[in-house]
Amino acid sequence: MKRILVSVLVLFFAIILVTGCGDAKKDTGKTENTVNEAVKSEKVNPQKELTAGTVVSYNNSEIVLESGGEKVKYDFAAKKTVFVEGMPKDIKEGVFVKIIRKDGENYIYVITQGKKEALEDGSTSALGILKEANDNYVVVDVNGKEEKYTVSDKTVMQKFSDSNEVMRYNKDEIKKGNWVMVLVDKNNEVMNIVY
Repeated sequence: MKRILVSVLVLFFAIILVTGCGDAKKDTGKTENTVNEAVKSEKVNPQKELTAGTVVSYNNSEIVLESGGEKVKYDFAAKKTVFVEGMPKDIKEGVFVKIIRKDGENYIYVITQGKKEALEDGSTSALGILKEANDNYVVVDVNGKEEKYTVSDKTVMQKFSDSNEVMRYNKDEIKKGNWVMVLVDKNNEVMNIVY
């Protein structure tokens, strides 16, 4: 079990680094997408390197995300922020936003479409909107296509903003309509849900 958890965590961080930091480096020169930002958080330590979640409201420069069952508020006003994917006009209720803090700057990803990709070890990573969760399976909407994955006593969960906190799968912890990332093995069984 410990080897599986370690493998899942390593894979999760690899995915984040490949999709996040690689894009951020190549796009940091874009000045037209740069806005000022000050980060204010209600329940999440603003020093965390990654925060992500479903937008529940956006008004002027204030954005509220639901991440791991908590509401997290940000006010874009004083520090430098680079929009790597999407722009401020793309932020609206129901989209997925990822914020990566690196070297004193904030890199923002506004994701409006899900993603599904096969990984080298035969597993699959999918980012989409949770449609259903019960004791035996979860259903995730990836760009309008519903994907059904089996859950078991080996399935674990972790929050987007706290990768160190791993817990056993609990259907009541995840909310329908929110974005989730699932890591699925070759047998279509969920190894990890990030919510």
